[in-house]
Amino acid sequence: MNIDPKYIRELEQLVLRCKDVVSEQNWEALAFVFDVNEGHMANSGFIYIGEEIIPASARITDDKMALSNKIREFQNAIFEACGHKFVQLLIQMNSAGKIHIDFEFDNPKRWNMGPANYRAMREQLRPVFN
Repeated sequence: MNIDPKYIRELEQLVLRCKDVVSEQNWEALAFVFDVNEGHMANSGFIYIGEEIIPASARITDDKMALSNKIREFQNAIFEACGHKFVQLLIQMNSAGKIHIDFEFDNPKRWNMGPANYRAMREQLRPVFN
């Protein structure tokens, strides 16, 4: 799949503007899952500071639609490249500037969290960069 790397850079810059990320200045890593449906988008995630794991959401206070709009644009670019729209998007980053993006095209619950799997998902989503 040939996708313009500008989307990765733009998503990274938008995530770094999110209120929860800005407020946790000592973060070491983060992970956000975006559920992307027709007419609706939601997200949840975690900020990692050492062994501490802080629940977080990705919202930009002064431009509430910027991240959602960029994700929709990215979803359309992926669709044009491969003919499929992702239903979930995972963004993982560390404070050293590494970023990993993953897609789910078929299972809209792949990275969903609930009482039964909340603790396991916190660790499963923790970024690991080698």
